[in-house]
Amino acid sequence: MNNYNPIYRKFIDDKNVITVKQMTRGKFYLIKEYEYVDGMNRKFTERDAPIVFTLFVSQSKDVIHCVKVSNVNPIIIKRFFGKFVNEKTELLEIKGNARGTYSKIVSKVPVVTNDAYRTYKMSGIKKVIELDMDVDALTPKNMTVTGIDKKSQIKNK
Repeated sequence: MNNYNPIYRKFIDDKNVITVKQMTRGKFYLIKEYEYVDGMNRKFTERDAPIVFTLFVSQSKDVIHCVKVSNVNPIIIKRFFGKFVNEKTELLEIKGNARGTYSKIVSKVPVVTNDAYRTYKMSGIKKVIELDMDVDALTPKNMTVTGIDKKSQIKNK
């Protein structure tokens, strides 16, 4: 499994430690500490901590669906994020529900589904850092992206 953290770290503009309850879909996070379902607790270094982009966040279901971008080559991730770009607003947008997003976008980029699509239990995340990423650097060169649409950044039920 490749780890592209050193490359992605160059795209981080800012970072803030937050609580798991503050997580929403449509944002980037660095998972610093996680307790797996088997009870094993793992603390990650900056070099190996998973960088994820959330597609679905539900406290009531205790689940997060996300793409572990740190496992995907940055060249491939540009194609993936390009599918979320609204060229009129120049923003990354997640429209509709998680199932629709998965079938219309995520499943169309096979490397993302196979290597990087992840589900985490929210209760297992012990330490998380919200990342402000340079999304323009994570999308194809022929697109201009100024940020992530705030309407995409919601908590699912």
